[in-house]
Amino acid sequence: MLRFSTLLAGLVTVFSCASTQAQGLLWNLPDDGTQVHFEGTYKQTIFRPQSSKGNLELEWLRHMSISSVGKQDAEYQGTIQPCRWIEIIVQTGGQSAEGIDTGSVGKRTYKVLVPESAIRGTVADDEGIPVSYIPIIEGVRKTNERDLTPQPIKAKLLQIYPVISLIRHYDSMEQSDLEQTVQIGQKDVVAKELSGSLVQESQTRRIRHETKLLRSDEVPFGLAQWEVKIAEDRKADVETRDKFERVSEVIVQMKVSRIQVGAKSEL
Repeated sequence: MLRFSTLLAGLVTVFSCASTQAQGLLWNLPDDGTQVHFEGTYKQTIFRPQSSKGNLELEWLRHMSISSVGKQDAEYQGTIQPCRWIEIIVQTGGQSAEGIDTGSVGKRTYKVLVPESAIRGTVADDEGIPVSYIPIIEGVRKTNERDLTPQPIKAKLLQIYPVISLIRHYDSMEQSDLEQTVQIGQKDVVAKELSGSLVQESQTRRIRHETKLLRSDEVPFGLAQWEVKIAEDRKADVETRDKFERVSEVIVQMKVSRIQVGAKSEL
């Protein structure tokens, strides 16, 4: 099986040029010291209609943890405000005896100081402006085997999409009125589905994003389960729109596996 790291650069290029950045990962802030673990799969299909071997099917394991690892007051928008140190760890790779073989870049760790007031739990702010980024006061990141020490994040915004997660937000999302239950360990939590889609098209490419989130107030940080599907179609620039053909598809499915307390930072 190909390592995820061998394709990551190409995937980031495709998704980055097809989208503005968006948040969608943090909906609430739990008690400090809380850690949530997610487990799932990252599947990619490369369509090869002319190949005698058929389509190329690739699949990796994906684990993610989100932790609140400290409180600190800091200046944000001209005032001293309560902030929270949030650490996000993403691991993608093949199965190994230790869990996941992440290769040289398959594990990424981010530790950022986030103003508590910035985590609103809404798609848009009070003025109707989409909540598209996570503002940060400061932060560091580390990629396994590439960074010997954590590297500072120079921007004042944490970009979630596409490297940390393929979850994104849309100007509007549909929320189902039906409640669903999601089993986390021995407990069932109540969640509601949010869904959104977006199609971006150029003369030669068309990319469709579809996201389904199961949000729950019973889950720290807000997400109990999610699925993201990104499909890319291509055609020659002289061809008409009906000539678009599917060239690749990525499906990521994630679900909370456990919730813990007493979280400590890895950085």
